[in-house]
Amino acid sequence: MKVRLALLYVLSAFFASVIIVLAVLNFKKTEEVVKENEEEEINFESNHTIQLYRSEKGQIEEIDLNNYLFCVVASEMPFKYEYEAIKAQVVVARTYLFNKILNNVEEQGDVCDDYRHCQAFNEVDKLEEIWKNKGFSVAQIQEGEKKIRKAILETENQIITYNGQIINALFHASSPQRTEDARAIWSCEDIPYLKSVENVEDLDYENRESEEIVPYSVFKEALISKGYIDDLTLKDFCNICISEYTDSGRVKNISVGTYKISAEDLRGIFNLNSTNFKLKVDENNITFDVLGYGHGVGMSQVGANTYARQGKTYDEIIHHYYTDVDIVDGFKLQMKRGEL
Repeated sequence: MKVRLALLYVLSAFFASVIIVLAVLNFKKTEEVVKENEEEEINFESNHTIQLYRSEKGQIEEIDLNNYLFCVVASEMPFKYEYEAIKAQVVVARTYLFNKILNNVEEQGDVCDDYRHCQAFNEVDKLEEIWKNKGFSVAQIQEGEKKIRKAILETENQIITYNGQIINALFHASSPQRTEDARAIWSCEDIPYLKSVENVEDLDYENRESEEIVPYSVFKEALISKGYIDDLTLKDFCNICISEYTDSGRVKNISVGTYKISAEDLRGIFNLNSTNFKLKVDENNITFDVLGYGHGVGMSQVGANTYARQGKTYDEIIHHYYTDVDIVDGFKLQMKRGEL
């Protein structure tokens, strides 16, 4: 009996020691994680700030550069995308911003928060609310935020240039098969780094295909009110057709009676996802069967994610979408020129 009690005592003491040791190790591990997170939070902010025009408030706010990039990238690209795709988006977003600043594009501040004019921008609280509504857990959100911050730090100051000049780093969501040449849709001067290139995209993008049905009366009224046509008979409506394509296969113009209207203008008027569409017309409606999402110029985000899955690095992705460009340190470039 005494032997059994002694054995039980020894075992109890052993297990108690194990529990204490595990508790100490776990505490140290937690302490290290907290310390790591604190260091990451402290070191994340940049030494530079920008002037952000808040459109709803009608005022300019000074914001840390890296915090601005975090909010932009998190607003523009899903954090579930591949890490190299997110890094590419970071460099593109930083380049887009620097181009705005150095060319004094904005009337108020360095850049605004309106996606229709600059880049999408949601504050962290709003982003987390959006992600939670999409069904992401707190752990997934924290991991996603960490991934974006890491991408910003790992590409610190990197921007894209062409012949030593910062480019206009345009991007869009999706353009299956090929991206578009900037000159083809905006009738602008040739932009050598914004050329149409082959593009591979995964098929699981939810906005890859879309349909927009516009009734005859709505179509007619919209075009008359915008000044594109004077009138539109039902006969001319039924004879609407695509009159010209771009070299990439997107629609360039359609014929509406004796009028010619650009597909890019139609995209804006009727909220079409892209100019890569087919038409179906009857006496009641015109139906746009649309492929892709966005203007199609520059980097495709879905394509970037696809290439990242295939093993391409962020710089390889950037060089694929922007022709003959370089990736350089933005601040060193500008200090060399004496512009900062």
